[in-house]
Amino acid sequence: MEVSHPNTPHIRYWYSKLIPSALILLAAFLYFETTHALFVRWVKWDESLSHGLIIVGLFFYFLFASSPINAQKDSFPIRLLTLLALGCSSVTWYFSNLINLQIIEQLSLLSIMVILFMAVFGMHALKQHISLFLLLIFTIPVWDQLTDPLVNLSGLIVGKMVRLIGLPAVIDSNSIFIPFGEIVIADGCSGLRYLTISLAIAYIISYLNGYSLKRLFVALIIATVVGLAANWLRIFILVIVGYESQMQSSLMKDHEYFGWVLFAIILFPAIYFAPVVKPSPRPNAAPNSRPKLVAAIALLSLGPLLNLFLTVNPVVATIGSGIPHEYSPIPENRMPIKVELPSADKTENAVDPNQVYIQISQYQRKHSDEKLVPYIPRLYDHVTWSLISKKKADDNYGLNIQIFRNKHSGIIIAQSQWFNVATMQTSNYTVAKFLQIPAIISGKNNFTIYTLQSICSTSSCSNEISNILNLSKILIAKHN
Repeated sequence: MEVSHPNTPHIRYWYSKLIPSALILLAAFLYFETTHALFVRWVKWDESLSHGLIIVGLFFYFLFASSPINAQKDSFPIRLLTLLALGCSSVTWYFSNLINLQIIEQLSLLSIMVILFMAVFGMHALKQHISLFLLLIFTIPVWDQLTDPLVNLSGLIVGKMVRLIGLPAVIDSNSIFIPFGEIVIADGCSGLRYLTISLAIAYIISYLNGYSLKRLFVALIIATVVGLAANWLRIFILVIVGYESQMQSSLMKDHEYFGWVLFAIILFPAIYFAPVVKPSPRPNAAPNSRPKLVAAIALLSLGPLLNLFLTVNPVVATIGSGIPHEYSPIPENRMPIKVELPSADKTENAVDPNQVYIQISQYQRKHSDEKLVPYIPRLYDHVTWSLISKKKADDNYGLNIQIFRNKHSGIIIAQSQWFNVATMQTSNYTVAKFLQIPAIISGKNNFTIYTLQSICSTSSCSNEISNILNLSKILIAKHN
């Protein structure tokens, strides 16, 4: 005899309503290393992800409001492929966590949450909620890759605006020189914060109004223009204020709040006039099956279990000398351009008879949670130096030649720089990051940055480039 309690339907309703949020929280808990790293970024209020906690709160609010979600049974091939995709995403997270590729790690966690939702509730439910899950892309620092392009774009646009009004100014890359001083468009002035927040607000408005894909695209374009224009106008006003006040205005030192006020003045009208579309109600299909929790949660735990039991401990070895003994050692501060690097395990500096300055910086992992290739936001001081040109050398070594000019003295420097990850060579820092994967898996634990510089006697730097390439070939042959 079955006895039904009068509160049973109510309890089942709240149980069904809480399952989606509980699943996402379970994933966040199991992949705590990633969520903790993201949380640290979110609470840095001066960073480009200061809105992260708000986005996460809105995500859970919208997910809870749209629950309970009817689980519908997919065909067997779709269910099998979904579970395989969940397992592959979890393993991808494990490998990216193993070598500390945080962006891949964070994107893997997002894909895990999306596939987990589909594995439990079915493809039809995912189609209805995929736009909500994509909101979480605004909590991941993939946007940081736009910092340098946005800095350059800001310098270009503001420079044209300054010339348009006839203000006496010289624009050199991200520096604006006026008669009373220099205004530098630094990373914090790239406009990335305004851009990401503007895009996130546009996306939320589109989600709440059920915009079509075309309307969403238009909204994101408008948001991009609003976010970037607010930053360009802010810098332009600062240039005018700096000129009129002879750089004495307090606004020149503390313009953070000014930027946000200006951004709000531009953004709020755009939000107010955003078209409101009443979304058509979605029919609630009758559930065909219960949520498939067991297999999904088992595969969800795969990556964290691998991370718990399969760790590759680095082998720390003695670092040998990288510079041939016949070259004269020099202090690191003798380098024509200071190389912006985190502290290395061993750094050597020397100069050869042709006045080519050498710096070799070597790194090793000491703990399993460290990166072999350290995070390097920028390899040179872009406040002092302008990158005039960058071209691939005409050789078989894949070397690049960079030409820099000092913004203040006009000195021109030729440079070649490359990376060696466990004997694998590249001139691209991003590629070096990915070369960590085979290096760490194979148990190799050495990363080296080679930098060769020479002060140019002519604007073409032809002799200096030739000397740099000749020495580069010697060093490459010595270490390969």
